[in-house]
Amino acid sequence: MRKILFILLLAGSFTADAQSQNRKWFEGRLYHTNGEVFNGLISWTPPHKGEYEDGDIVLYRRDEMAETLPVPYYKVNAFIMGDDSIVVSHNVLFKNSPFMTVVLDNPTKLYTNRAMKNGIPLMINSGGFSGGFGMGVGVGTSIGGGVKTTYYYGKTPDNVTKLEKKQFIEVMSDLMEDKPEVVAKIKDKTFRYGDINNLVTYYLTGQMPKKSYDN
Repeated sequence: MRKILFILLLAGSFTADAQSQNRKWFEGRLYHTNGEVFNGLISWTPPHKGEYEDGDIVLYRRDEMAETLPVPYYKVNAFIMGDDSIVVSHNVLFKNSPFMTVVLDNPTKLYTNRAMKNGIPLMINSGGFSGGFGMGVGVGTSIGGGVKTTYYYGKTPDNVTKLEKKQFIEVMSDLMEDKPEVVAKIKDKTFRYGDINNLVTYYLTGQMPKKSYDN
């Protein structure tokens, strides 16, 4: 009995957290599939596998005092959350985590797809919400795990290829071919597969990132 009560209390805390002001919210913009654009506060975190019954959701509210509205991915064309520009992939491979962050917005784009690693599963019911977004979701969440980030490249989020270590020099050189000085540092292995974040920073700013072991 005590174990069941603990699970119910824990489930309640997860449900409340979806609307809690302790959740991280960012100034942003949501592009709805009906053509409307909603400015306000956006909250999204990478989902656990199976966390939502039908793909992923993004949370939106007009301001700090407004109702929190969960918007399912199939009602979203894209959204901006702080400095991140995030689009929706309709590729069946990403049905459980369809939101992709645009890392490099070139003709051939670089994306990241992030999902939580599996922890201990816990199913809860978030109930329904009012408003034009309207949906009630059965939510499965997990305790523990971490974020898995995978890089993809392609012209659209629906048609992408996973960036593998063996392709790194060729693919990134093509993506960044407009800046020969960056390509040179890819080819001389100043930047390797594990340095993608630093490489993108250098490409965008022209400044060599300061590594943690530099003085």
